[in-house]
Amino acid sequence: MSFIDDLATLNISIDAADSQPIYQQLTQQIRQLLLDQRLTPGEQLPSSRKLAQLLGISRTSTLNAYNQLIAEGMLISKPAVGVFVSTRNSSAGKSAVANTPAVLRDNINLRTSSKDNVAVFDAGPDVNQFPFAQWAGSLKRVWRNPDPALLRDFPLGGYMPLRESVARYIKAVRDVDCHPQQVIITAGSRDAVALIASAASLAGEKVALEDPCYPPLRHGLSALGAELQYCPVDSQGMLLPKAKVRLAWITAARQYPLGVTMSIQRRLAWLEYAKQHQCWIVEDDFDSEFHYSKLPLTPLFNLSARLYQSDQQSLILAGSFSKLFFKTLRIGYLIVPESLIETFVTTQRQLGNLASVPIQPALADFISDRRFAGHLRRMRRCYQQRRDFLQQLLHERLAHRLETQLPSGGMHLLAKIKAADYAVDDRVLERQLASRGVSAIALSSHYVECGEQGFLLGFSGAPEKHLELGVRGLQEILT
Repeated sequence: MSFIDDLATLNISIDAADSQPIYQQLTQQIRQLLLDQRLTPGEQLPSSRKLAQLLGISRTSTLNAYNQLIAEGMLISKPAVGVFVSTRNSSAGKSAVANTPAVLRDNINLRTSSKDNVAVFDAGPDVNQFPFAQWAGSLKRVWRNPDPALLRDFPLGGYMPLRESVARYIKAVRDVDCHPQQVIITAGSRDAVALIASAASLAGEKVALEDPCYPPLRHGLSALGAELQYCPVDSQGMLLPKAKVRLAWITAARQYPLGVTMSIQRRLAWLEYAKQHQCWIVEDDFDSEFHYSKLPLTPLFNLSARLYQSDQQSLILAGSFSKLFFKTLRIGYLIVPESLIETFVTTQRQLGNLASVPIQPALADFISDRRFAGHLRRMRRCYQQRRDFLQQLLHERLAHRLETQLPSGGMHLLAKIKAADYAVDDRVLERQLASRGVSAIALSSHYVECGEQGFLLGFSGAPEKHLELGVRGLQEILT
């Protein structure tokens, strides 16, 4: 019997009364089917729309579940064809997936094929404009005559030429001075969280998170045993915690999801707090490459390096290439203080280096090519045009219901429901949009405490026709 007729209807049970979000229930149950080998490699799964119909849930939930499992490498998406069980899964890999928290900011929405009549507010990269010929050239150059070291072992900290390329790159785009040994290559956000949590021994320790923040981040840290302390975000950024914490996770350049830039005064206050309480700070710099009207403020990492001696520094800069390339690349990096290099290398040795070794030399070649800067400039122009197009549509059609502000950077636009309409539940509206074929993310789902109502509307990975269809869907439910 097929997956659609058997597993989807008989072996998946969704409990609407469960406090766990529906997409997480679905993700866990499909993952277990994969781990139990009840789905065979290469088998096609039902479309997100079909699965949603079979289970009686919103398509947003099935999209998010598929998206998470694609990010974990358990499923693969073939454009215009469908979603399939990955053929790369092994028994060894299953254990690693099962024991690793699913934290991956690079996957807000699953990109749908052109055949799907869906308006996706996509905050991912536009893969249709990626220079695949150039990428293929990098792969060919490095593997025509590969470095023998790559064939023998997994390089701790990452492949050194890539670490050197990242050090040059981060200097060029963020003016961060570091040497290659300070660069630790990771397998994306999920791997970075696990590595940081282990290096900082976070089990049982207090960790400060922004409220609102990216939900899978708090779920992942909680799964690793951290005791989470939530700090509200005001117009200057994340407030300092009332209690002593072991680590704080901050999006200073552009707070996710609100888009607030942390003021210099608040940055200095955080650095002083970290010094006094011996607190680690993770500065998540996830989409700072895309700025449209002004340069981002100096990273906290730079301020820390200027103000404190090396043995007093405990600030880690986290970045990813998935926003610049494609979501499944799963290569990121950490820039760590010199005093913590050995700690992170030792921890990575214990956990295992999960970053793809075959991809690392190609990535080093690609970002060192002068054409990469040209690609980045083109994507900035493209995303800025889409941002402006979406803002104009919202202003013309929904200014009476939604409060929007043109973001100076990033890949999504925040649309808050005006105060007079706060009786409306944005999560209910999210489901109504999904039933109309529009994928948008409710703002309130990012809060732990009672939060504002609205939507995160991605524009970077959405062509203008999708943006227009999406706004039309918003009009239907809001007017």
